[in-house]
Amino acid sequence: MESCLGFNVDCGTLLKGAGVTLMGFILFVGSVYLILTAVLGRWMGYLVLMVAFSGWMILLSAMWAFGFYSQGPDTPVNLGPRGAEPSWVPLLASTGETSDRHEAFRSYPGAPWKEPGQSNAAEVQSLTGIVTDFLAEEANAELEIEAIDPRALTGVDFALDDLRFATVGGKELAVAEAHFLDGGPLWTVSLEYDEGSVPKYSYMFLAGSVILFAVHLPLLDIAERKRKDFLTGGAAPPWYGPA
Repeated sequence: MESCLGFNVDCGTLLKGAGVTLMGFILFVGSVYLILTAVLGRWMGYLVLMVAFSGWMILLSAMWAFGFYSQGPDTPVNLGPRGAEPSWVPLLASTGETSDRHEAFRSYPGAPWKEPGQSNAAEVQSLTGIVTDFLAEEANAELEIEAIDPRALTGVDFALDDLRFATVGGKELAVAEAHFLDGGPLWTVSLEYDEGSVPKYSYMFLAGSVILFAVHLPLLDIAERKRKDFLTGGAAPPWYGPA
């Protein structure tokens, strides 16, 4: 899948989502701004809107990231937009060599590589699909066959022969051996476990909201003080017509 701007989302989907979000923001937030402008004026209405909006976003994004018992004692975290999920990532497929990204790959199949146990049953099932799908994608790319082409290879055209795990420096690694069912060489696939970045977007929203709140709150305080000075005495500002 094409990744647009590093968001792991197709560019077309990202543009559609951005357009819908922009229209919703203009419709709902813009209507509130019009009402505030009619009552408080353009500048004051803008400041009130931004302080209220950023404050609400702080609460919402904090609830996304940390839960805060919003659904009871067992409230999970990461309730908002999710970043990349934890997953096994293929690094290299070759007919014998392993990846050189980690030193441990060079010692395969010796120590610290181990065969999977009963506790790894779920990972074995997951890795089987990941490895076979990866080999199918690599084969289609080499043969210049589109994924939607009826001749395209799929994961079911490959079979897993062996799988080993290793944990080095807190990093989980795996090496799988597989073959094409219609014959061919034995393929060695090197993989690493990516912890993902599930709370990334919640933290981005939280940080952005805090910055907006910190910028607009002092400006609102200054504007309110000037407004209070005008109401309790002093000269009126120039009249430029309706807001």
